[in-house]
Amino acid sequence: MNTSASGALAVELHPHSPTRWIATYYPMVVTPAGRWADVTWTLHQRLMPVIPHPPEPARWLDLRSPDPGHPGYAGHRAWSEALAAGYTAALAVYRAETAEEPLSPHAAQQLRAGTVVVPAGQLSEWVLDDLEEETSDVHG
Repeated sequence: MNTSASGALAVELHPHSPTRWIATYYPMVVTPAGRWADVTWTLHQRLMPVIPHPPEPARWLDLRSPDPGHPGYAGHRAWSEALAAGYTAALAVYRAETAEEPLSPHAAQQLRAGTVVVPAGQLSEWVLDDLEEETSDVHG
């Protein structure tokens, strides 16, 4: 599963109260089955302004731009400014949390020193040995 770097965010619009709606922003991920919203990672939530005729049931949007005039906002013109502001905030969170800076030489050396490579055939033996040690500590 690859997180989409295209700037696409999934936005769920749903009722927050009888008169208010909320937008929840999620990153999009690319899988062999297609693009999906990663609903395990909430990037941002924004309470939508009160409008005279809110949408029907909950809706999903696929937003790709901070421009409220972008076609992704076409069905929600009354909320386009708020949705665009939420997109900008959510994208900033996403970029901050996924920024990967190269390791310093010292940090890379520490990582190598603390890494143990276990041949696949020995992994089950090591797990069983660990379990036997844990149970012997408990019993005795």
